[in-house]
Amino acid sequence: LPSLAMLPPPFCVVGAPQRVYLRVSTVDTCKVGMAGQIDSSVGDMCLVRGQLVGVGRTCALILPLRKYIRFGGPNNGVSLHVAMTSARYREVNKVLSIHDGMHRGPISVAKPSLNGLWLVTGGMDSTVRVWKYNSQNMQLQATLCGHDGGRITCLDVSTTFGSIVTGGTDGKILVWDLRTLTFLRQLNHAPSKPMSAHDGSAKCFAVKSVSINHKNGNVVTLLHSTLCVFDINGNLVANQSPDVEFEGNDMPSCAIATDCPEWMELGIVAVSGHMNGDVRLWGMDYESELLILRHVVPENVHSCPITALRVSGDKQDTLLVGDKSGKMSACTTLKLDQLNASELTSLVAEVQSGSTDGPFALSDGC
Repeated sequence: LPSLAMLPPPFCVVGAPQRVYLRVSTVDTCKVGMAGQIDSSVGDMCLVRGQLVGVGRTCALILPLRKYIRFGGPNNGVSLHVAMTSARYREVNKVLSIHDGMHRGPISVAKPSLNGLWLVTGGMDSTVRVWKYNSQNMQLQATLCGHDGGRITCLDVSTTFGSIVTGGTDGKILVWDLRTLTFLRQLNHAPSKPMSAHDGSAKCFAVKSVSINHKNGNVVTLLHSTLCVFDINGNLVANQSPDVEFEGNDMPSCAIATDCPEWMELGIVAVSGHMNGDVRLWGMDYESELLILRHVVPENVHSCPITALRVSGDKQDTLLVGDKSGKMSACTTLKLDQLNASELTSLVAEVQSGSTDGPFALSDGC
């Protein structure tokens, strides 16, 4: 199957794209960037030569530079630190530079671009600021105003599509143009079920996650318990079925988009982490415009809220997961020769019958 290695959709088995199988391959504990945190929550992760590297909740990795930024301090700015040792930097966590007064209040969230040239910050002051990172200098490019009070809770940036997406405690999800640094549109995030003022659900919920697909520009959003996908023009492409309801510990705590292109209809388009430690992978039914649960990572490695997710690998076949206790795991997509006899038998039977109950049947072993 080497010739098919680059063809399977994200997290799908090579040669059997109708099946999604992930198993935990690595477990570790986050140790970098934890000083001064009130808890052990993981904020960001990466995989370097097979080793998991994670940073704390108030940190974000700048992957090309092997550094991380820390935010949330009383200086209303960020500090730059060493994330991984190199020939130049031998000490992890070493402070390289400090940038004060970047907002009028503490910074609540920060996101570097994948190329490491841009930094977008959101603050307790309800503003979003865009910075160009040049050597050790942070150059302010714009201050974006549009959220109605409260803090900015999440954001993402894509240099490929020139877009920034932000969410706040006001429940708004706003899209901005990275090139012109202007407002584009607001995403209308419809709940999966009607909200009633009688049950108290009419109140405004904070946005938990926004994430951009860097292959097609789609945006995955998580507001309260509802997961949605919007296209690059702000149109609602899919949301979770009204039959899918989360309560208590089942509630999703964060979500990310994969880089699944639209022509890979069998691929995983979104991943959600939950309060009870579950990690769920979602596909999309383009006809019904619904998100379909494809797989739940079977091993119960995490037992507390998931706080960080990242898709890793050129083939989109590795999922990095971090939780509130500081535990991290790497889940890899299995190959056909790694499946057990019962899984192979089930796979062959459904291929021969031609009925998988659709390509979106929930994978065995969940």
